[in-house]
Amino acid sequence: MRINVRFAGSGGQGVILASVLLSKAYGLGENYNIAQTQSYGPEARGGACKAEVVISDDEIDYMKVNKADVFVALNQVGYDKYIDTVKDDAVVLINSTLVESDRPNVYKIQATKRAEDMGKPFVVNIIALGALTRLMPKVHYPAVEEEIIEQFPASIASVNLDAYKMGYDIMDEDLKNLGYKTGFGDARQW
Repeated sequence: MRINVRFAGSGGQGVILASVLLSKAYGLGENYNIAQTQSYGPEARGGACKAEVVISDDEIDYMKVNKADVFVALNQVGYDKYIDTVKDDAVVLINSTLVESDRPNVYKIQATKRAEDMGKPFVVNIIALGALTRLMPKVHYPAVEEEIIEQFPASIASVNLDAYKMGYDIMDEDLKNLGYKTGFGDARQW
């Protein structure tokens, strides 16, 4: 099994943090081999940003993602820049508050709207991570949850846990409405 994941967005959206949390959940929580890389423009906030995670049950000999099996886009610029680098049958998750897509079979979550409704605009990435966790194979909800608890001070961990649960629950409901018993990722042969 090898899963190539790419996150895209802008600096300040938590793209890198979401990829690190996913990496730790798979690596420390689920005992897979992991490689995580990131790149961003010279601007700290607002510039283009991407992060990649390679998950494998074998040794990882190449840690870059050429064609993504999973793509998460938090803004339109990131989506437009990288959508042509995903596989035809990739799991694509977009922040539908900021991203429009005419690609079939795209999973959508209004991460920015939901974060703003919570009064916590900084949890956009965690809401998307919750939805992604529901779609991904072989990562369990508690593994990501534990990484969130580890990453954040107690004063903001609970807000992030609420955001994570919200994203997960929204995607779970969407999958049920689509008639899936499990996430799209569970049905694939990785």
